[in-house]
Amino acid sequence: MTLNELHRVVEQGRLQRLSLLSHEGGLYLVEARFDGKVVLLHDEAGQQVWHFRSLDQARRALKELPWPSIDLVHQNVADEACVGEPLSEAASHGAMRLRLPLRP
Repeated sequence: MTLNELHRVVEQGRLQRLSLLSHEGGLYLVEARFDGKVVLLHDEAGQQVWHFRSLDQARRALKELPWPSIDLVHQNVADEACVGEPLSEAASHGAMRLRLPLRP
């Protein structure tokens, strides 16, 4: 999903949740949940997943989005290292989810 497509989904009232997924190495991805789907934000060409280096960088990119908040999600590192089932039920939804305003 591109930023323009995300804008349309928000304007149509279909967005349910916006998340910033934190990964090791200071890498963040934006995930949108709408219409029972979960998709990652891609560049405007729709070719590559859009990577961010910080919450502030993601906020700057999304500043025009008419949505009030974003959930910062940190995965459980122990679960990522394990093969097979996650160690906890919460791991499949992120070990920590913190709702933050999209605009500080």
